Amino acid sequence: MSRILIATARPMFGASAKRGAQPSIAERILFAPLAILSTWSERLKQRSALAGMDDRMLKDIGVSRTDALVEMHKPFWVA
Repeated sequence: MSRILIATARPMFGASAKRGAQPSIAERILFAPLAILSTWSERLKQRSALAGMDDRMLKDIGVSRTDALVEMHKPFWVA
């Protein structure tokens, strides 16, 4: 999601609006919180999905129930 937000908002800025240019410091400061919020949101979604999986589904993705429980109980800000 952060990539979408950055990609749609970036053309508003000067030199870094060009393809392949590095983002300016102002852009980094502006979009860093959005990227963090996006990461946290994605973690919440993934951990909720894990919580809804049965043992067969977990086995399909190679995760034990114990590992899933550990992951599900982590706070969203912890990777």
